[in-house]
Amino acid sequence: TITEKQSPNPQKVKWKNVAYYNTFEEAHNHRLGLDESVKVKVRRCGPEGIKFVVKIGTLVKAASGE
Repeated sequence: TITEKQSPNPQKVKWKNVAYYNTFEEAHNHRLGLDESVKVKVRRCGPEGIKFVVKIGTLVKAASGE
């Protein structure tokens, strides 16, 4: 029915900041040095996106009610 409420899309990965760099090349080299079995990404951060942060992701366990 129309009144059924859909649950929001749950977060699947918890991201943790690991290191900050001034250039993408430095951040990318750090990312390549990490274990490949871990989710890793490089994102812009800081004022006007002038710095780069390396982030590591860990999977969030699903709720037991599902």
